[in-house]
Amino acid sequence: MTTVTPHPGVGRIRPYMILADDGGGTHVEINIASNESAYGASPAAISAGIEAMQGIERYSESAEAALAHAIAGHFGLDPDGVVCGFGSDDLLARTARACLSPGDELVHSANGYQKFPNYAYANNANAVAAPDRDFTADVDSILNCITGRTRVVMLANPDNPTGSCLSGREIRRLHAGLPGNVLLVLDSAYLEYVEAADYENPAGLVEEAHNVVMTRTFSKIYGLAGMRLGWAYAPADIADTLRRVGITFPVSGPALASGLAALQDTDHTARVYAETVRVRRWFSEALAGNGVVVQPSQANFVLAMFSDPDRSARMAFDYLLENGIAARRLATPNFSDCLRFTIGFDHEMSRTADVLRDFLR
Repeated sequence: MTTVTPHPGVGRIRPYMILADDGGGTHVEINIASNESAYGASPAAISAGIEAMQGIERYSESAEAALAHAIAGHFGLDPDGVVCGFGSDDLLARTARACLSPGDELVHSANGYQKFPNYAYANNANAVAAPDRDFTADVDSILNCITGRTRVVMLANPDNPTGSCLSGREIRRLHAGLPGNVLLVLDSAYLEYVEAADYENPAGLVEEAHNVVMTRTFSKIYGLAGMRLGWAYAPADIADTLRRVGITFPVSGPALASGLAALQDTDHTARVYAETVRVRRWFSEALAGNGVVVQPSQANFVLAMFSDPDRSARMAFDYLLENGIAARRLATPNFSDCLRFTIGFDHEMSRTADVLRDFLR
């Protein structure tokens, strides 16, 4: 009997994280497993989204264009280069779908965003992992992986789950070393949390080059994760391609309304940035004070390493869960000794630090 089967690449797709419900029904009081904003969305964005629900019987025919023009005006970008969709995940998947054919290669940093390989596999292409250096992407290593079959390089900067970040100079060196027919995709989901002075917003490089795409999201600092709203900035011809391969009406009416209001409430995003950076610093110091190695982070989370087999990451995860705290474990073996902690409120992170201190005694 013949059966319908997907192409072989689909079978290579694997989960990139372990869900936080391993505790078999343990009540979670503090959920710092997913990189959401503890501070939520702007009240104006919430109100706008609720009001827009009155029209959900209608298709959002002009929402994508309206949001793209608003984003372009807010950030000083060319509106022809802005493409909106349901989260940056959508834009990354579209990019892979448009550029990868069977047998092509997508190069990514080995310990970078663990979903990048899946974008290749979904298109029956190959994912090539470039070795990194201390959980940070290595430009020379990536360039050494480029072959005649490479079509896309994907890099999250800041990266997830490590929180590491490359300078603008290093990103430009990476781009300069790529062949002209290779697309450099820079996932900038955590751009708003960066405090490093040598970081460069990729928008300038997008405008200078013909083969660079930047993706952004409303899920992090804007607190609109549940709305599934993201955008990309690309040269006009690439932007046109990304629109062509997207779904019909990729932005809902409520998402448009919330997104527009979120952009305007700069006081809210400034407060979220300041609080996140402040708590990120002292929480990292608190863990380090108990002998935990913490990766320097430029995002709204920190990655901590538990290398002692008598106090392993899995044991720490279980102990936290027993105390009502859900952290994040990663599915990739290279992160088996690690837990990722999204930055939450002061009292949540204080409680987490206290429980970990008790665990490590």
